[in-house]
Amino acid sequence: MTEATEAAKTRRRWLSFAEIATVVALVISAASFWDSHQERAETRADAARQKPVAAAPLVLTASAEAEGAGLRLAATGNDRVIQTQTIVFPTALDAAAVDTVGNPHIETDWFAGGLRSAVGADRKPGRLPVGIITHYTDKGTDRTDTAIYEIGHSWRSRLLQSDVPRLEGITLIARLGRNADAAALQKRLDARWSAHHPAA
Repeated sequence: MTEATEAAKTRRRWLSFAEIATVVALVISAASFWDSHQERAETRADAARQKPVAAAPLVLTASAEAEGAGLRLAATGNDRVIQTQTIVFPTALDAAAVDTVGNPHIETDWFAGGLRSAVGADRKPGRLPVGIITHYTDKGTDRTDTAIYEIGHSWRSRLLQSDVPRLEGITLIARLGRNADAAALQKRLDARWSAHHPAA
């Protein structure tokens, strides 16, 4: 074997080592890139899980009970549980606010006399604005909602007794901000009443 042949074999051997080293370096680089990518993906996923999700606004629904003598209130969403409520009436009705605990409802007895006096002989189907302050839990978090709703109602005549409102349901009119106080709620409520009964 000549020196030239031996030198050629040596060059081929070193070339093979260089190629192997290059492949190994590429594999290590790819593994490092993949590991870094996975770590970034996990970090983004953790951040998404920890980011607080804004709570959807509370909307109350109502179903009539006892032929319209009352309304049973409920919160939309399976994860919401109403704890307490305060029902506030327009000043014109001269009816005190009513608190309920664990039994969300509205009864005509709370305001029927005041509504009769306020509307006088003008007893036609109408909408009565009420303020509702609701303390509730939403997926374990305590929250408060202050809003104005309107109760749809008609009148039921009774023999030898005064007419009484027949309640039909409620509709959301306005939601007040978190910092709204009782005075602000009453002012908005009275303005809504006056809009429906300008002469009252």
